[in-house]
Amino acid sequence: MLFSTFTLEKTLLYYKGGEFVAHGPWRHRRMYHKGDYELILCIKGPVYLQINDQRYTLQPHEVLIVPPFTTFYGYQDSPNDVDFYWLHFFSQHKEDAVNSDEDVMTAEVKAKQSKKRKIFLPMYFKLHDYEEATILIHQILSIHNELSFIEERDYLVSALLIQLYKSYFNRPDASEDSTRINYMKEWIRANMSSTLTVAEIADRVHLNPDYLTRLFKRCTGMTTLQYLNHVKIEVATLLLVRTEMPIKQVADNSYFNDPKVFMRRFKSEMGLSPSEYRKSYNLIHLNNPHVDPQIPIPKRIADSIDYIPENGDIPE
Repeated sequence: MLFSTFTLEKTLLYYKGGEFVAHGPWRHRRMYHKGDYELILCIKGPVYLQINDQRYTLQPHEVLIVPPFTTFYGYQDSPNDVDFYWLHFFSQHKEDAVNSDEDVMTAEVKAKQSKKRKIFLPMYFKLHDYEEATILIHQILSIHNELSFIEERDYLVSALLIQLYKSYFNRPDASEDSTRINYMKEWIRANMSSTLTVAEIADRVHLNPDYLTRLFKRCTGMTTLQYLNHVKIEVATLLLVRTEMPIKQVADNSYFNDPKVFMRRFKSEMGLSPSEYRKSYNLIHLNNPHVDPQIPIPKRIADSIDYIPENGDIPE
């Protein structure tokens, strides 16, 4: 399995990004990256992509990282609608590609054998908790303050890769408790409602409610009720940034009986009201097959990295 290193002694450098939507049949055009990485998070698929001689079928909630100095393109048409986030960034270090067995790499990471500020990410993987990554990507793509003396997007891109790293290496293991908790988390997501109680969840898995809460706290850091409320807020944030639903309808679809309770809990967890959150994180570049932004590498990136040639054209 191919992993890439990302050295975080300095921030990663945001280049460009957006959300791509197309109606099938559609195929990705041929491209070449001359120094930038591209992270693709699939929302609707499949998307058929080939990097050099390796083919990938990207399904919803899967991530593909396209490395620098590679040719990639669609190798066949996607028959239905496609929707994915795309994010280009540079590393301020020359990174390595590492071939390693997945279990071996996981064991090394969990043993903390690497003491440098370096993380590892597979070039292609399934994202189990995609909601947090989706929200963070929206935050990155919604920042348009060109006059800021701090490039906030650089720090957020670095935070995004850290979040993906934590998500991947903390993926469910096969222990009995973890298997049981992961089943409960999926069941809560599939069955959450305004009336769902801890007792009902405990009954589902034949456990005492108090024991369930202790087990849940030990495995997730949250009580069962805290996790249920957290999932509802996650649903709300996605609805706020991915739809134009009125706030009351967002509350209803997030399984809150009372819009006032929803707004109070949302602001407590997110630090913004639902309306403020939507306004802050809903201004992203949306492109389609007829719009393909090609922008020069910003001067701040060119000044930071001296080994990257001009980006854009495919070499002869």
